[in-house]
Amino acid sequence: MSTHSLLHEPLAIDAQYGLVIHRNFIPLFANDAYAHCFGYNTGQEILALPSLLSLIAQHEQDTAKTAYQRVMTGLDQPGVRTFENLNKDGELITVLTVDSVVDWQGEPAMQIIVVDLSRQIAMQRQLLASEQRYRELVDGSIQGMLVHKDFQPLFCNQAYANMYGFTDANALLAQPSILPFINTQFHVQAWQDNQALLAGQVAVIKTEAKGLRADTSVLWLSLLSRPVDWNGERAVQVTAMDITEQHELREQLEYRANFDGLTNVYNRRALSEHLQLQLKSAITRRRPLSCLLIDIDNFKAINDSFGHHAGDVVLQHFAKGCQQLTRQHDLLGRWGGEEFVLVLPGTALQQAQHIAERLCCAMASMAVPVGTQSITFTVSIGVAALSPAIQSIEQLVGSADVALYDAKHRGKGQVVVAEVTAPCLY
Repeated sequence: MSTHSLLHEPLAIDAQYGLVIHRNFIPLFANDAYAHCFGYNTGQEILALPSLLSLIAQHEQDTAKTAYQRVMTGLDQPGVRTFENLNKDGELITVLTVDSVVDWQGEPAMQIIVVDLSRQIAMQRQLLASEQRYRELVDGSIQGMLVHKDFQPLFCNQAYANMYGFTDANALLAQPSILPFINTQFHVQAWQDNQALLAGQVAVIKTEAKGLRADTSVLWLSLLSRPVDWNGERAVQVTAMDITEQHELREQLEYRANFDGLTNVYNRRALSEHLQLQLKSAITRRRPLSCLLIDIDNFKAINDSFGHHAGDVVLQHFAKGCQQLTRQHDLLGRWGGEEFVLVLPGTALQQAQHIAERLCCAMASMAVPVGTQSITFTVSIGVAALSPAIQSIEQLVGSADVALYDAKHRGKGQVVVAEVTAPCLY
């Protein structure tokens, strides 16, 4: 059981998304969707390139190199970024990337999921460049247009009304305020922006906001707001573009990068990031922190006897049952295979032991239905807590791993607490 590496296996990603794996920008794998983003036909053409740097705009190359080095050395966490790249014809394209560090043939490498945003970016730039606001509004612009005074609608075009689910622009104009169609978490910022525009403190504000349609469904808008004179009074004109699909795609990619696709709990990389933050907070605030390393006993025998589908169902039931038995702020992640880590913020070693024993008993009494059969299983759990002798993720999970090994050696289906080598001060 290896618990020290923060690498994870390459993601299985839909063919519609570009996917490339490289080491120091030398391509190791590329799917056809990635090739299509840059005007190539197949991923093999990408692999023939001496370096992926040729696909990155010159002014972005130093940034890309720095980001790669910092992520691969652990100075920065993988994340979502936007870069200007070059296609096969040398034309600039804008891409959204979701990067992560993966194990490729026994060595760490960079995996990048790529989505071409060129069309969306071009539309937003057209918004910024457009000065023929009212004529486009009257002529039925595909962009939503609204004029309001302290959020009381004075004018809107049909495109804006359609975005919010109104079949007639007059139906939206009959509303006393557009604030009910803005998510409440954005109200304070909306009022601040409104006052700044009317007071002449800023000439234009570009932002994104979460809205609610007339049927209460959610939409996301890219908004460009500026002050205008309306019938002799100061008002605010808003140009809106619906970016719901783009926003949902970004959320979907971020979810895939952070959650295990089978069990819907954190994957190893994401849990490591959260554990690092919890560890730092606990040390700074001198508060307790514990973790459980949990292994499903005899999991290979379950797969061999009932099939891999049954093994997947057991993993799903375990994860769901574990979440139901723990607190909302506890963090559960799949560490690898049938191993899971449960992070318990604000929890001392003795309390963590009680939680582990409750989980151990609950899992032993769980019957997992698979077809016409029911599968029972047990778990072994190693428990460790932050102490003067344990001050890092590697030490904390490593100590729990030693305890887990002891639980397995003693006969499985039980809890073992890591030996405390120094008195805990937290």
